[in-house]
Amino acid sequence: MGNQLVGIAPSEIFPVEHYLTDHSQLQFDASLGSTRFFKVARAKSQEGMIVVKVFALHDPMLPLVKHRVHIEEIKSKLQSAVNCLCFQKVIMTDKAVFLMREYVKYSLYDRISTRPFLTMIEKKFIAFQILFALRQCHTLGVCHGDIKLENIMITSWNWVLLTDIASYKPTYLPDDNPADYSFFFDTSRRRLCYIAPERFVKTSAELSNQLLPSEDHVKKGELTPAMDIFSTGCALAEMFTDGRPPFDLSQLLAYRNGEYDPNPHIDTIDDKEIRDLIKSMIQLNPADRCSAELYLDEEKNKIFPDYFYSFLQPYLQMFSATNPIISPDEKIDRLKSDINGIINMLLPSNDSEECTDGLVLIVQLVTSCIRGLHLSTTKIQALDVLLELSTYCSAETVLDRIVPYIFHMIQDVSPGVRKSALHGLNNTLSTVKNLKPSDANTFPEYIFPGLINVAHDDAVIVRTTFAQIISQLAQTGLRFLKCCQNVQEDEPTSSAFETELATLHEMVQQSVSSLLTDSHNIVKQTLVNSNIIELCEFFGTQRANDVILSHMVTFLNDKTDKHLRASFFDNFVNVAAFVDQQCSPILCPLLQQGFTDSEEFVAKKALNAMSHLIEKRLLQKTALYQLIRDISCFLIHPNLWIRQATVGCFSATARMLDDVDVQCKILPVMKPYLKHSIILVDREELVMNTLKDPLPRNIYDTVVKCSIVETLVDILGERKKARTIANTGHIPLTSVTQSMHQNSALRNLIRKLESEGMTEIVEDQLLALSKHILKVHKQLAFDNKYNSKGKINIGDTKLNVHCYSIALARSQHSKLQDPMTLGNRRRGIDDHHQSVSNMNDEWKCMFGSPELSSSKQMHSSRNPSPIGGSYTSDVQPSPSHSIEGPTDMSYIHYRYAPCKLELRKLISHRQECHEMTMRRHEWAEQEVWKPRLPPPGWRLRSQLVAHLHEHKSGVNRLVTIPNTSLFASCSSDSYVRIWDCVKMEGKNIANRSKQVYNHQNGALYGMTTCRNNQSLATVSHSGSVVVLNLESNSNKLNVIQMKQLDLQEDGCAVDISYLDSGSQMVLVYATVYGSIIGWDLRAPKLAWKVNNDIKQGIITAMCLDTRQSCLTLGTSSGYHTCWDLRFRLPIATIAHSKAVRVRRLIKHPSEPSWIISAMQDNNEVTVWNLESGSKQQTLWASSAPPLSNSQV
Repeated sequence: MGNQLVGIAPSEIFPVEHYLTDHSQLQFDASLGSTRFFKVARAKSQEGMIVVKVFALHDPMLPLVKHRVHIEEIKSKLQSAVNCLCFQKVIMTDKAVFLMREYVKYSLYDRISTRPFLTMIEKKFIAFQILFALRQCHTLGVCHGDIKLENIMITSWNWVLLTDIASYKPTYLPDDNPADYSFFFDTSRRRLCYIAPERFVKTSAELSNQLLPSEDHVKKGELTPAMDIFSTGCALAEMFTDGRPPFDLSQLLAYRNGEYDPNPHIDTIDDKEIRDLIKSMIQLNPADRCSAELYLDEEKNKIFPDYFYSFLQPYLQMFSATNPIISPDEKIDRLKSDINGIINMLLPSNDSEECTDGLVLIVQLVTSCIRGLHLSTTKIQALDVLLELSTYCSAETVLDRIVPYIFHMIQDVSPGVRKSALHGLNNTLSTVKNLKPSDANTFPEYIFPGLINVAHDDAVIVRTTFAQIISQLAQTGLRFLKCCQNVQEDEPTSSAFETELATLHEMVQQSVSSLLTDSHNIVKQTLVNSNIIELCEFFGTQRANDVILSHMVTFLNDKTDKHLRASFFDNFVNVAAFVDQQCSPILCPLLQQGFTDSEEFVAKKALNAMSHLIEKRLLQKTALYQLIRDISCFLIHPNLWIRQATVGCFSATARMLDDVDVQCKILPVMKPYLKHSIILVDREELVMNTLKDPLPRNIYDTVVKCSIVETLVDILGERKKARTIANTGHIPLTSVTQSMHQNSALRNLIRKLESEGMTEIVEDQLLALSKHILKVHKQLAFDNKYNSKGKINIGDTKLNVHCYSIALARSQHSKLQDPMTLGNRRRGIDDHHQSVSNMNDEWKCMFGSPELSSSKQMHSSRNPSPIGGSYTSDVQPSPSHSIEGPTDMSYIHYRYAPCKLELRKLISHRQECHEMTMRRHEWAEQEVWKPRLPPPGWRLRSQLVAHLHEHKSGVNRLVTIPNTSLFASCSSDSYVRIWDCVKMEGKNIANRSKQVYNHQNGALYGMTTCRNNQSLATVSHSGSVVVLNLESNSNKLNVIQMKQLDLQEDGCAVDISYLDSGSQMVLVYATVYGSIIGWDLRAPKLAWKVNNDIKQGIITAMCLDTRQSCLTLGTSSGYHTCWDLRFRLPIATIAHSKAVRVRRLIKHPSEPSWIISAMQDNNEVTVWNLESGSKQQTLWASSAPPLSNSQV
């Protein structure tokens, strides 16, 4: 063992970000580790996050070209290998070599230590995919060479990607020099070693001095599949032992020499079949190891279930494919349609636990899509799928993998999604069985703290849903505590249980109190109608009285919501029965308030509640007798439901009391309302048949709604006394008759009642119901007063149109109306002046104004009429109104409100602006493309006008500023510079930019003029859209507006255009994730937003047509999509046959439906017809055959 260096020591060591500065398309994000061999970084590119491996060049004689060719060959071979992730791009410079591939967040090494930990079925599926990936590689003649957990990537839905194929690393290593192993393979510094034993050989000492020795000296042979099998066996052993590696370097060398046995380490794995598989894969003799394909065949229906082969691998492959890319919304939509078949596939008739655990793989697939969903419908579908899966999953899977994502949905911006998430949470938790002791604190520590803000949600529907499910959530939380208490019954946990229960009570009480005091009555009503008794049982007697009943009583104070008051009487009986004696003193007043409610169906529900209270024996006898006397008058109430409910109360009382009490207390109260005596009061149908005829409904309604009901009751009482006196033979007093004659309203009311059928019997019935009628009348008066606020009664206005005929022979200066007419009209105006004065100008224009202008009357009368008369209105327009007519000689005048006239003027102005804008665009277009004849004697020649070198990185866009000699440039160095062409005619020694703006954060990719060419708008890689003001008297560009994009939601903007149609000033920019956004510069918020199909690739270019009604996009996959901006719909799509990137797009100068597109390869420029979808012309500047698929 030696300490020799394996390469030339560099004179200076730079960090990895130093090497990325020369690549403007890459932005350094984070270092992923650096060794002497490779420096690894995560970088942002236009297409997302990538991994960049940097090999710094210190020896120019290294044979790097061969390695590059080999890497590209491997990439070509493995294009169809769905479980392999090759290096996608290799860049060689004079400083370093860059290997680039897609970034995947987790390696298998990271995943085995990340919660939720992998279950056994997940580990088996990962092992299956690793072997499947090896079979793909070995079948295509590719060996990996460095398989370890760090090189096995795993997605959030457990899809395995075998990456970093080590074709550039030596096949054989010296067994006496650990420096070579450390340099090439020990990048994690964990000192573990998964290299096959046969790869360690004895070598001469001088070879160790070379950084990458030639293949003739070190690489005595090629990699073999058996070497990869050994490394895979070591990786599987580490995964199934939860991160304990089977070998380090010294142990592997000892194992090679027969001095170390890894079997004791492997025997810690519980599954015998897995132990046997790993032992077979790490055998010392390569010939004893089987191929990956043979292992897959042998372990079918043993370690790996049959559905791994027949269903799961091909099904997940569909979701993991990169061509075409399937969006999360499309994945969920597919899963929703397939979920029943999936469950049937993974749950055969034997319903074994292992098969049930297989659903966790589908759960991972669903939850991996949730954060990327955009549509509310697919979010709700995802919740439905999770709920369906939760009924078959274990408690651990539900609590660790499903519930957290449901909570993520509860924070969604859509109220409909939040509502569905609450229902999903309740239903999912109700399915959880077989809890562990560690799950006892799930509700007090996780569930209810996460729901604490839902009771104050902005959407009423969300709060209503929470009120609907909170009782079930409370019961489920109590069940969790009790189940865990039963599991731990051998331990002294009673005090802990009481503490946790008290905490749970406090949290639920906080939410319930908020819901019971909500500003919307529907929330309160939903809470008490949704198993309120379950909440009472959860809280216990004292808390039920203090929290629930005390808040429910306040429902009766709401005089405007009859349904809320009715819900109180529907539910308070059960609460009162649970609270029992604590609420007895308040029962009688609550019922009495309900009896006199202005809504009869509320009174009926109060009577039903009283009947239930009697049956439950919750009313004391003294209170019961008082209530019986109060409701006895309802036996003649005109409402049949109230009479039936009243009879029910009497019958329930009779069933509860003994016969003596019934005869002495109940029958005397009922007797005035019965036709004849009755004995069986407990028989409701008999009592109903014995009742006297009820008070007529029309009379009852008339009396309740009249304004002098109190006076009427007094008069009816006096009339009854008079009749009583008259029946005794005495002469009645005349005070009753005098009162009626003195009060005309009372006299008219009694006449009306008598005409409706009021007799002496009816008068007695009214007197019997007088107390109830007076209370209901007061309540109705209050309700009418409350409900009339804010209303304007225009029915009382007296708006009469007067017509006058004027003789043409009369003098023009004669008066149009005589004094009598003017006086009558003045009185009419005075009558309705009070009402009209409250109207605004628009209403006055429609319904009339109180006064006329005499001058305008005279002017109107002087307009001659073709039929010998003139038509005038009683109301003339004010100066703010206008009168229009066909001609000055017309006798018909048209009157318009100011808003209508202003609207007409605005429409006319906008039309003129639009026409002028369209003409301006057409003139500018014609001016640009119009051929100009060169001056006499002119010859084409190449002459350098100016060399502009201020930009430090690639220039991404040049934009001319119309009507000036200026143009602007933006670059990846974050600078915008303004240049003056006049100063480039050779008169200046140095050409400098006229104005400068430094963005300081990210490369600038797009730029356009805006605001009538007075401003510039740019988009940057950092996600900002900046509007700069062009000022001639300053050398700096000032920011006047800026908007920051959400990089997680939309990504950065890639191109920008300006939509100026005269009526709007909209910046249109496209983002990496396919969003097309319109930002009206006059408003703080976005004007509109649409999404291009992400399957068409990343948007790379865009252009507007001449009329600015259509926007054409170009993508990285060669698609050209035309959007109609008027309807914001895609109307045409053209795909390039080679699917190469679209570099730039411009509109055709003469054909409105044609575009000119510059493609990535072969210097191709194509003219496309969007209307027909065909090529019109192609410019080909390449040595490759024209229109061929070969790329140069």
